[in-house]
Amino acid sequence: MVNDTNLREAGRMIGRGREMVRKFIAGEIQNPHPKTREAIARLYVRKHGPGAPRVAEVEVETPSRTPLKLLFDPGLEKATSEVRAGFELFRRHAAEAPAWAGRLEKWLLTRLKDEYAAEVPYPRRRRPREK
Repeated sequence: MVNDTNLREAGRMIGRGREMVRKFIAGEIQNPHPKTREAIARLYVRKHGPGAPRVAEVEVETPSRTPLKLLFDPGLEKATSEVRAGFELFRRHAAEAPAWAGRLEKWLLTRLKDEYAAEVPYPRRRRPREK
């Protein structure tokens, strides 16, 4: 379908945007919305006829980066102290610490701080005022 046309035209044919088609082809969308899948199936049958061979759907696992906060104890303070303790141990027992060790420690600490800052806590329920 997309090989015969461009992304914009393919998106128009199934009633979706070109960016959604691009993400679908690239495998960035693991499980498209049922209406999108249905539209793609209708287009496939329209293009290849009702007797066309069926194409099996295969689960594609999209690799994702493991957040640093999952590697350390929960909580920014605990994770930060673990990173600092690990690098302090490295500095004490390494004959000569490489120049990048300090930069790596700083990067890890900054990344941890950013990950915890991006967390959006659930809003607290308001307590009714006492009269």
